[in-house]
Amino acid sequence: MSFERCTDDEIKRWLWLRAIEWGSFPAFLSQPLAPVLFIFYPWYFVVLAVFALGLLWCLVRYSFVDPHVARAASLAVVFLKWPAAVGSSIYLFIHDQPLAGLVALIWPFVAVFCSLPCKVGVIELAFAKKVGFVSQDAEI
Repeated sequence: MSFERCTDDEIKRWLWLRAIEWGSFPAFLSQPLAPVLFIFYPWYFVVLAVFALGLLWCLVRYSFVDPHVARAASLAVVFLKWPAAVGSSIYLFIHDQPLAGLVALIWPFVAVFCSLPCKVGVIELAFAKKVGFVSQDAEI
């Protein structure tokens, strides 16, 4: 990652946003994926799977951070969540699954409620160390 043209405030905002997303990564990443999965699986199984992955993610979210994965995921979610939600919703409504279609349509808003709280500052510091914004021995 190259932050040469960025101000300190821009870098801090980038770190903060990626830390929020990383703290609830399964729910965040589910925004474009879950609506498509609603086509193939019952929507409540997909919601339970996202929540279960969130519980498992709690075990690693502080010990492992990767700025490249976080950036790629954020770009994918930004560009794909609404086409996936709307497209899946239309498909589900056409195939007489109105409840699943409604859940698919609102999923980008609902996904945030499938995540567990986290310590954003800890993750933010880990990202700052990884990208070289602070020294490796810095503490909160």
